[in-house]
Amino acid sequence: MRFALNHPDLARLRAASADVKAHLATYSSAYDIGDNLSSSAEEIRITMKPGAETLGVTLASVSQQLRQAYFGEEVQRLPRDGEDVRVMVRLPISARSDLDSLNNLKVRTADGREIPVTQVADFEYAPGINRIVRRNRTRSVAVYAEVKGEGERSRIMADMEKNFWPEFQQRFPEVQRGEAGGFEEEQKFFSEIGRLVVMAIGAMYILLAVAFRSYSQPILLMMALPFAYCGAIFGLAIFNTPMAMFAFFGIAAAAGVVINDNLVLIDYVNRRRDEGAGAIQSLVDAGVSRFRPILLTSVTTFVGILPLLAVRSTQAQFLKPMIVSLACAVAFALFVSLLMVPAMYAVGVEIGRIFRWTWGGKPFRQIGETYSGEVTIDEDELIGTSRDDAVGPLAPAE
Repeated sequence: MRFALNHPDLARLRAASADVKAHLATYSSAYDIGDNLSSSAEEIRITMKPGAETLGVTLASVSQQLRQAYFGEEVQRLPRDGEDVRVMVRLPISARSDLDSLNNLKVRTADGREIPVTQVADFEYAPGINRIVRRNRTRSVAVYAEVKGEGERSRIMADMEKNFWPEFQQRFPEVQRGEAGGFEEEQKFFSEIGRLVVMAIGAMYILLAVAFRSYSQPILLMMALPFAYCGAIFGLAIFNTPMAMFAFFGIAAAAGVVINDNLVLIDYVNRRRDEGAGAIQSLVDAGVSRFRPILLTSVTTFVGILPLLAVRSTQAQFLKPMIVSLACAVAFALFVSLLMVPAMYAVGVEIGRIFRWTWGGKPFRQIGETYSGEVTIDEDELIGTSRDDAVGPLAPAE
């Protein structure tokens, strides 16, 4: 787990980071606790004394002269064996062999005078900083810890949210906190996928509305999507699989299968209605005629991914949430497509009949009054089926 603390003052960040690390150390499942402010060595920091600028000496000029004295200043480059050799001018080794030499170093003022550097600047030792990290243009520090045990990360996060962070905000009210690392990436993923899902559903609705020339039937086709999502959730719970980011990829793939099943069913219903059949007659004919294609589509999808579901290798475990969600969503939505969608279609037809009877002045007709009890099957459906098994108008005459 990883937490981000934001504040302009580095000292406050260090204190806040130490407080968070001390609390993380109280959990037995947390180890390797640290932050990105740690440094392996100390550094010398220079602060100018009051009145130093009146002598024409600034922090920039002192820093530049110290660099020239210890690191050196390039004065020229000499060619040698096809390469450039830099000639550096700096203090001799005896004058820069240790840090005590800073007490004897002199700096030049703007008017050319030389004065001891200790008269215009103070030196102090402080922990060095490997890098400066900023989040939202504010200095930030990341506190991290490794957690062992399944579910421990969620338990620690919940406990800190309840028992630690309220007190932390009282001690450091000016420090802003947030999650970083994998949790932050998950939050970005969920925010992006939410927007993309809305766009995808809108695009599917438009395409289906144009194809069916209806505003209500696309909604009927997409009613199975929430149930497919519920099937994926149940499947993940049954297989004890976490709801990872890859699970949403499986749900998105299952949405295409579910929409295709409903499209095949409703398209056949519309064709029978155009031929003059009643609503119930069309639903029964569609259920009988399209049962096998819908069943085979779902079953073959489920069976095809069973080998991936049975793999126990470590390398394939990250794909398991996607496989489980896809398989269970397709299996659960199969019954929705065969049972709920036809029922909702019948409800919609009945509501239309009542509306036309109430506001249109047409005589009321009971739904299903034209149902004949015979099933009509297309000739294409007879492929692989004995004509002796056919019913309805296409049955052979005796």
